[in-house]
Amino acid sequence: MDRPRRIVIVGGVAAGMSAAARARRLDERAEIVVLERGAQVSFANCGLPYYVGGEIEDRDSLLVQTPATLRAAL
Repeated sequence: MDRPRRIVIVGGVAAGMSAAARARRLDERAEIVVLERGAQVSFANCGLPYYVGGEIEDRDSLLVQTPATLRAAL
């Protein structure tokens, strides 16, 4: 039996998480590692104007995923 493929993605947030999700769809056995130096790994960019404009008061409501929820999903 072949060893699972190891995929390392440098950079999280939108592009990195999209790449990780796509990699998982293509290979369910792969070991996927995402390296992100920032505190947030995924947030809703489209909500930023609403936060800046004051319609969204809590910046944390823009966080889409946490490292823990991503581990569980991927």
